[in-house]
Amino acid sequence: MKQWVQCWGQSHAPLSAFSFDNQCRTVRLVLKSAVSGEKVRVRLSNEYGKTDILLSGVSAAPCNENGVLTGDSVDLPLVKMLPAGESLTTGEGNLHVQAGSFFCVSVCIREGKLTSGNLMSGVNCLLLPGDRRHSIYPRAKPRFNDSVRHAATAFLQIPLQTPIPLLETVELLNTDGASSVVVFGDSLCQQGFWVNPFAERICAAFPGKFSVINRSIMGNRVLRDASPVFPLKGFYGIRALTRLERDVLQYPDISHAILMLGANDLLHYATISGRPSEKPAISALAEGVFELAEAMQRRGIRVMGSTLVNFRDSVDATQEKSDLCDLVNLLLRANQDRFDAFLDLAAVTGDPEHPQHTRPEFVGGDKMHFNALGGNAVAQAIDLSFFKLQEKRNVK
Repeated sequence: MKQWVQCWGQSHAPLSAFSFDNQCRTVRLVLKSAVSGEKVRVRLSNEYGKTDILLSGVSAAPCNENGVLTGDSVDLPLVKMLPAGESLTTGEGNLHVQAGSFFCVSVCIREGKLTSGNLMSGVNCLLLPGDRRHSIYPRAKPRFNDSVRHAATAFLQIPLQTPIPLLETVELLNTDGASSVVVFGDSLCQQGFWVNPFAERICAAFPGKFSVINRSIMGNRVLRDASPVFPLKGFYGIRALTRLERDVLQYPDISHAILMLGANDLLHYATISGRPSEKPAISALAEGVFELAEAMQRRGIRVMGSTLVNFRDSVDATQEKSDLCDLVNLLLRANQDRFDAFLDLAAVTGDPEHPQHTRPEFVGGDKMHFNALGGNAVAQAIDLSFFKLQEKRNVK
């Protein structure tokens, strides 16, 4: 059976301070595909763009891990104008990709400021001057905004990854019965500390059968869009209940999902990120998570739910917020049969000596987000037997 399968994707939000200036340049995304394919197509998004984007073209080619082309490139047919607020999908191009091999997608932007995208880990995104779609050897140039990102990383003690503009999804026409697993979450997932080692685990256990697509947005909430009082509200994206259709449900190749959202609904209120009035009702937050799971299940997706992480040491945490987190987790555990599988994230990463806290060796400098050790603990805790049934869930 032939099916278009995502081999890479991201959720879009405004890039704000990390946007790309208006000049002719090429964005080259270097991918190691977990699945095979005989054709390729690309979805581009200018959803949060302030200006129309004029494109010179899009190409794909085999390459090495550094983006050096190792074979002929193929041009993908497309409409050259991408209006602000819209998306488009290229035509398909013939490109044979083996599972585990590298290839790249190169997009030349002739005019238009790039303000729609995300900050994602685990992928190499190069910015090249001019039209370098078919250049064998990429010569990336630094950006001024990279220094802003490094300074923000040092100040916030949160890893801010390389911004990836414009690109939304790369798909391969697969004939091996592959499907994709979507991770739908916030910065705990976006930063990749557990998602990337999990992807390596599942690809080793089921070679060529799954790609892992990380559609997570930092600061994202279940029930609310980012608060209008937050100066960089764009980073946090629209609420999960609204973006679910765009980021998950429109893709028929998704067979499984890992749902890890809700902590920001509790953390943001009464901070610089949100008003005190944005405090959620516990039952509403739990029901919002269940609603996300049920919407995916109605499309045949098997969903692994999760408790919220213990966040008592976070700078935005209070005793009240941690107590509310415990109550939400009680509801999630008591109703875990509403998911197809369940990960007790709080139990896996919690400090047994200090309830409401995450083990200190599992988190980075902000005392909230996982480091490599904590991420690996989460990745190892996911039961891979959940993925043995690759066909989609029976829909009643």
